[in-house]
Amino acid sequence: MEKIKQAFHRNRVTVMVIPNAEKSIKQWKLNLLAAFIILVVLIVINITLLLSSITSTVINDNLATKNTALTTDLIKTQDHIDLLTNINANKTEEIKTLKAKLQESNDFLAERLLEMEQTQAYVSQLVSLFNEETNSDVKPPVSRSFSREVNLSTSEETLAADEILLTEIDALIGNDEISTIISEQTEAYSELVSKLESQLTYLDSRPDFYPANGTYSSPFGYRKDPITGRTTLHNGIDISNKVGTPIYAAGSGVVTFAGYDGNFGNVLIIDHGYGYESVYAHCKSLLFSPGDMIEKGTKVATIGTTGRVTGSHLHFEIRYNGTPINPLKLIKSN
Repeated sequence: MEKIKQAFHRNRVTVMVIPNAEKSIKQWKLNLLAAFIILVVLIVINITLLLSSITSTVINDNLATKNTALTTDLIKTQDHIDLLTNINANKTEEIKTLKAKLQESNDFLAERLLEMEQTQAYVSQLVSLFNEETNSDVKPPVSRSFSREVNLSTSEETLAADEILLTEIDALIGNDEISTIISEQTEAYSELVSKLESQLTYLDSRPDFYPANGTYSSPFGYRKDPITGRTTLHNGIDISNKVGTPIYAAGSGVVTFAGYDGNFGNVLIIDHGYGYESVYAHCKSLLFSPGDMIEKGTKVATIGTTGRVTGSHLHFEIRYNGTPINPLKLIKSN
């Protein structure tokens, strides 16, 4: 060990620094131990710097990787934000379009309801005129009104106009009141049409048309029989005119008898329904047969002298539920 120490002290190392040509060379003489220590220090420093450099490189690589990942995530996030922004813009536009359509629907429904109210008034006037013209008693349909008012509480008074609109539309759809009103109105009108059709059928069938032109020669009721001279019940009225004068159906109906019947001669009987029946006797000719449908005012026969008569005339009867009634209470004057 001592020999090694002596070797380090005896042996020397010269360190030379050679600058550029204009300056002189600098040199230092160091013993081997000092040179060894300096060399070790330099090696340690280099190793430290190398390790530091490697560590920095690794850290930089990790940071670069993380930065790349963060940049990618940021781009994805920005793309997602852009997508959501576009979706929001589209939804906003759809909402505006929907509100506009809802407003149009609301206005359309309001117009239809107003038209229904106007139609109701018009139908009521028509029914009133119909009753006056036909002496009928048909009742017009009564429809309930629809309230479009939105009841807002104090906290709701600050609602925006579009929210109020949506509330109104929701009330219309949720309560389904319009459909109920339309259904009720349709049913009422259908019932009215049925009543009017029934009334028109009844009026058309009612034997109130004057059956023939001529002279009213014999009334309904008790009278002196022109042939026997006895007081008997005359079940109809007589209308005198020349042979061949047209006879018309007093109402629409179906022929139940057409032929010769003793004292009545050639006779035609029409069943009008609703309990009414009309009889046309002493005819010259009969123009229809049993089962034929007859319209009111149709020529059905001609005045003649068949049966037991004193002259050419029409014997006209109206029977209600089988009982003769005074025809003058039904037929319109000629």
